[in-house]
Amino acid sequence: MAKILIFGAHGLLGQNLVNQFSQNYNVVGVGIEPKGQFQVDEIMDYRQGDITNARQVAEIIEDREYAAIINTAAYTNVDRAEDEPDKAFQLNVGAIQNILGVLPDTTPLVHISTDYIFDGKSGPYRENATTAPQGVYAQTKFAGEQMVTSSGKHTIIVRPNVLYGHGERLASSFVAWLVGELTAGRSVNIVDDQFNNPTYAKRLAEVINLLVSKRAQGDWNFGSREVVNRLTFALKIADVFGLNADLIHPISTESLAQRAPRPLRSGLVCDKIEAELNYDILPIHEELELLKREMYAG
Repeated sequence: MAKILIFGAHGLLGQNLVNQFSQNYNVVGVGIEPKGQFQVDEIMDYRQGDITNARQVAEIIEDREYAAIINTAAYTNVDRAEDEPDKAFQLNVGAIQNILGVLPDTTPLVHISTDYIFDGKSGPYRENATTAPQGVYAQTKFAGEQMVTSSGKHTIIVRPNVLYGHGERLASSFVAWLVGELTAGRSVNIVDDQFNNPTYAKRLAEVINLLVSKRAQGDWNFGSREVVNRLTFALKIADVFGLNADLIHPISTESLAQRAPRPLRSGLVCDKIEAELNYDILPIHEELELLKREMYAG
């Protein structure tokens, strides 16, 4: 059976990828945590490793042949990146250089990027839209993309936005956080001026599986069908999960005084995936219903 290598196997997308690919591949997963900390370790060959360590990356890649290598590992704390630019660069750029340095020419590399490479003034964006990253996090993610694109290797760049989903021992995604707050009866303030079409991690894993199976190349956007502001997204979550929407109150992004800039008018056009992969782009409420069933299965 062919092998797939997943860096960041314990993250939200990583866990979903392990579950998706383990159906038809032998999965080798890499993460910083010790083996046995997660249930998904039972369905993959898990290896503890540091993606920013070039020697460790070389040992993991060079000791076997892979049908594809998927990199989900990233520095994702947007505000903290403003204070830790070297750490953000090390993980979002240096680690990619480590992979590309030993990547066989015939092995596809799937690299996970972000809508933050755009300035968020005129979204939703197509794959070939003009890039203008704002802030340290965005700039390091864009630099990583550039390195992948210019490598001359077989590469696939996938851009989600507002990634959410289900997994174990995760830093809470927006949906999980909101469901927890509303279930506890606590009021929440949600911005009403940030627009996206959020990405459900389980379906993103399905898309990546399709891209690998078709040996696709280039840039691919993925999210839900409609672009909405974060407040509307929150109200849809409350509706699907049967929670009290009266606890949700609108605020502006400016009022949060966050360290890093946010792309306000963002979102991603997903026509390419729908047309070329024959994969349906679903409305947000349908994906939330799928997530609800996933969260409460069994």
